Amino acid sequence: MIVGLLLALVSCILYGVATLVQAAGSRKADGMGAFLQPLVIIGLVVDGGAFGISLLAYERAPLFLVQTVIAAAVVISVLGAPRFLPGVTLRRVDLVGAGIVLLGLVVIAGAAGPEDPRKPGGSFLTVLIVIAVVLAVLTAASYRWAPAWLMAVWAGLGFSLVAIGARAAETDGTLLGAILHPVAIVVLLGGVVGVVGNIRALAKGSVAIAAATVSLIEVVVPSVVGITTLGDAVRPGWDVPLVAAITVALAGCVVLASSPAGRATA
Repeated sequence: MIVGLLLALVSCILYGVATLVQAAGSRKADGMGAFLQPLVIIGLVVDGGAFGISLLAYERAPLFLVQTVIAAAVVISVLGAPRFLPGVTLRRVDLVGAGIVLLGLVVIAGAAGPEDPRKPGGSFLTVLIVIAVVLAVLTAASYRWAPAWLMAVWAGLGFSLVAIGARAAETDGTLLGAILHPVAIVVLLGGVVGVVGNIRALAKGSVAIAAATVSLIEVVVPSVVGITTLGDAVRPGWDVPLVAAITVALAGCVVLASSPAGRATA
């Protein structure tokens, strides 16, 4: 589990750095032109590296631990915003929020018990594929008219499918085996829904509401599935502290996302 935790932390840091680099690059162009900026391209490459490392983390640590750590990437992006984005400053409450998130992560790491990984049968994967396809259709159908909160819900569920699919996959350990595995459909569709839904939610509504909704769903849903179906274990007597720590960590993430630095990197 220690290796999984370290991988999750590396992924978290890379996601945070990628956000900062992309935010800096996107300020130099408007609209689709931002995607041609070197910093944005570099940020996307770093994002890809973070995603690949997160897939390795899913295989080695409980989902509730990995998902909460990755959600804490907002700490990196907010605390680093003043150095990357001119005119952005931190509030005292931002530092408090970062401390709250880190405290929650310490408790969550302590709550993780010895794993007994279980690979569910083919029917579980079939259900995941069906859910992924339905979710993709719903996202496409509601893209133009859906309110920000609904797009954030779709995004949270999409990111949840990525985590659950990666955790449940049983491959031969090679890149080709992973690409050709049926779970790749779940990860691909879930990832597209997550990214598209999140961008649309941020464009149509409050950054804080979008961040709160996506973070809550992408942490809670995989955590429940991991504990009930995939063999993720909680240390005896740590159930209540775990729930409290996840709640506190997510609250801290929302505080940071709603800050001026959080809005600047959104």
